[in-house]
Amino acid sequence: MSPKTKQIEKLERATRLKIWMAGKSSRNKTLSDRFCRFLIRGATSVKPEEDFLRDPLIDDDLGFDPDELDRFQRGETN
Repeated sequence: MSPKTKQIEKLERATRLKIWMAGKSSRNKTLSDRFCRFLIRGATSVKPEEDFLRDPLIDDDLGFDPDELDRFQRGETN
C-alpha cells in the first residue's frame, strides 16, 4: 500500500466515524448518545472571542430602550 492510499483510507474511516457520531448524537437517548453530543458540541462550538457575528452593542447592552426605539421608528427627534 502506498502512503497516499493509507492516507485516503484514514480519511474515509474518520469521515465514517464523524457521520456515525452525528447520527448517534441526534438521538440523545442513551449515555453514549449524550457523550457523542458532548464531543460534537465541543468540536463545533465557536469561542466567543473568535465569533465574528457578535455585536458589542448587544453584548454590552448599549442598545435602545423600548421607548427610544418606538420614538426612533416613528421618526421623532426628541
